[in-house]
Amino acid sequence: MLRLIFFIGLGIGLGGVVVQIVGPPGAGEWTIPVALITMIGSSTLILIGRSMNGVQTPSAEDIAAARSAGRSALIRVDALSQTGTQINDQPLCELQVTVRPETGPVFRTVVRRVLAIIEVPRFQPGSVHPGVVLLEGGPEVAILDGDGGVPIRVPSVPDAASAGPLILPEPQTRVSGGRRRRPLLGVGSRGRPMRIALMVALALVAGTAVVLPYRTAFEQTVAALPSGQWHSDLRQPRPFRDALAALQGEIGHDQVISISVGDDLVVVDAPVTPGSLPTDQLTYRRGAVERDGPATIQPRIAAEAFSTSELDWDGVWATVTALAAERGYPLEEVSMSVSRSADSDVQSPTFAESVGPVRVYVTLQGDYGSESVFLSADGTVIAVPS
Repeated sequence: MLRLIFFIGLGIGLGGVVVQIVGPPGAGEWTIPVALITMIGSSTLILIGRSMNGVQTPSAEDIAAARSAGRSALIRVDALSQTGTQINDQPLCELQVTVRPETGPVFRTVVRRVLAIIEVPRFQPGSVHPGVVLLEGGPEVAILDGDGGVPIRVPSVPDAASAGPLILPEPQTRVSGGRRRRPLLGVGSRGRPMRIALMVALALVAGTAVVLPYRTAFEQTVAALPSGQWHSDLRQPRPFRDALAALQGEIGHDQVISISVGDDLVVVDAPVTPGSLPTDQLTYRRGAVERDGPATIQPRIAAEAFSTSELDWDGVWATVTALAAERGYPLEEVSMSVSRSADSDVQSPTFAESVGPVRVYVTLQGDYGSESVFLSADGTVIAVPS
């Protein structure tokens, strides 16, 4: 089970790395500490569990059942050694013992037990202790601290040489409820491919659960990788349309006051409701929309708004790429913004207000200069300011 938890933590960590690469700023920040705590905690418990392999901690019920079944025994310590592991600053020791059951043949086995420092002298070789054989035929035994008032009807323990070879308890097992219990997942070579497949599947499920909320950003990254980029260029038509769709889903309508477009983000000022003046600013970055709050500049009249459906972004981008190539500007330095143009009719009641046709303001930059271009909503060049 602990290994399964470790791989779940690993999956969370890997998913967190992915979303921090492909997602918006701050995405997946919680995953790394959670993954580290899960992995370190489970690893520590796994190591402790391995060091405690062979240590029997039977319940009072198991001991009582063994005695009722006539499996009381005398256990003589033949050799005592420390394993090098300490549990709560107490040494984990390995005792080679000879067991003389109340019924059945004498046998030799190994008992692993945490001994307090003051207990070590009591378990020196040659010492004899009451105990029980936990399962019929052993070799799992428990050395008791007292006989519990039940007499052990065994006269003595024969010498180790006459007791035969050491019989070791089966690795990674423990006795509980009168049964030999094994880990949920074994540790031997048998079944290893299935265990590995299960652990990998759990890691993938955990990682997928972390990435799933950012699946749009992940898909955009996958689409951008063939071109040598980690993220989609949001100025291009398809990613731009995806950004607008996500923004409109958050806004609840397609009316906007302005749109600012960069390669990695799209920012819009949009009326809270269609036809209203209160306007919010929203940002789309790497598949996620964030509502930034009230726009810095609020519209003066509702007619400043326009529908995103008025834009032919395929035509706009085609013109922009052609202009950048023609005039020698790097395409990655191009930025764009969209809004209505100002009313230039001095006789109009809306003179100088931004209620004119929708315009795309394009900034081209390079190492030796920059210039600006106005485009219509379909990408036609309107003017090149001097």
